[in-house]
Amino acid sequence: MHIVECISDTKDKLGESPIWVEEESSIYWVDIKRFLIHKLDTINNRKTSWTFNESIGCIAYINKNLFIAGTQLGFKFVDLKSNRLIPIIDPEPNYTNNRFNDGKCDNKGRFYAGSMNDTGNEPTGSFYILYNDLTYKKIDEGYEITNGPTFSVDSKKIYFTDTRKGEIYVSNLNEDGTLIEKKIFISIPAIEGKPDGMTFDQEGCLWVALFGGSCLNRYNQKGIKIDSIQMPVSCITSCVFGGENLDILFITTSSHKLNDQQKNNEPLAGSLFKTKLNIGGYKTNKFIQIN
Repeated sequence: MHIVECISDTKDKLGESPIWVEEESSIYWVDIKRFLIHKLDTINNRKTSWTFNESIGCIAYINKNLFIAGTQLGFKFVDLKSNRLIPIIDPEPNYTNNRFNDGKCDNKGRFYAGSMNDTGNEPTGSFYILYNDLTYKKIDEGYEITNGPTFSVDSKKIYFTDTRKGEIYVSNLNEDGTLIEKKIFISIPAIEGKPDGMTFDQEGCLWVALFGGSCLNRYNQKGIKIDSIQMPVSCITSCVFGGENLDILFITTSSHKLNDQQKNNEPLAGSLFKTKLNIGGYKTNKFIQIN
């Protein structure tokens, strides 16, 4: 039985992309629908938020106050000090209904992020890699909602998700970060919820947030469910390990798909939660820019 605690009742419409910044003992995350970045300093229990003029789907830390992001209009730097988004490149200038959704850095400091159709059900979403020199490459396509990406412990494999289909894929990676031999790792029945963000623990097991499923599931290397964290809200979006010993799982959630009755039943929907586990995870990889 896992004890889950609400640590920030932010009432996010679509909380996502939690990252742990160990230098600041802080968790950062976004609310995609309200164009926000949040920070919770876990030492002083102090929350700060920044508002922007477009949606930010995912972030990765570079250094003090500076992040890389996948936004509504492509890859951008985020400068929290000046509250600015600084354009890098938009891989999808012709897909006006698309926006970036989930993303994460690998151990080489390259940023993997996926796009999705924000207005309909067309499979116009793709996965991209943004390299350290700020060039990019499309590595997969044909998604309605991209999600996930996370990397195996040895960083030789990527795991990523087609949320609408309920499928989590695994693929080996070439040196340049492109995919080799993508295949289905787990197919999750719709009745259990839709697979969203995910992360690995130190035993090589995958924790998956289930949107609409009121839980996070833990799967072993064979894709068999071996544990579950029951949540007090239904729409779970992502998770990341943090804390001094990297044994606290921070969990983002969403409220924007709930009707009024469901919101009454789930007053904490859209909050940030945490649970302490008897197993640790890994540091959040940073984006490493090489000019």
